[in-house]
Amino acid sequence: MKSKKTIADDNHQVLIKSLQDQISSLDENWKRALADYQNLVKRVEADKKDFVQFANMNLLAKLIPVLDILKLAAQHSQDSGIKMAVSQFRDVLSSENVQEILPAPGDSFNHQFHECLETLPGEPDNTIVEVTSAGYKIDKFIIRPARVKVYKKV
Repeated sequence: MKSKKTIADDNHQVLIKSLQDQISSLDENWKRALADYQNLVKRVEADKKDFVQFANMNLLAKLIPVLDILKLAAQHSQDSGIKMAVSQFRDVLSSENVQEILPAPGDSFNHQFHECLETLPGEPDNTIVEVTSAGYKIDKFIIRPARVKVYKKV
């Protein structure tokens, strides 16, 4: 038969083990909560950045046709002022992380980045024949797809 001291020691050991398990569980829960919070902070920052870019897209979508007109004018004029305006316009877009989507003839058509204005009989199928206007994007957001003509196999 166990003495009262041995029984008390056994009870203390069980209590110590139980408390150690609780501490371990609380420690794991705390670390998980901290990781969840850090992930939330990152997600909120990314969402905020996406919101700002999305809000700017409406203005940019209205300004890009103006750039198209200036580029056309620069092609048909010797006026250095127009060329300078186009250059400054592009610099401003670049400073706002706007990237030009400019496929080359022979590239494969990609509906995410290109808008097909016309299909022409020819091969290889789904190949860009001509680019009528550049597209623009900010990171993963397409402001305007590049407008292209595409070969379609007949």
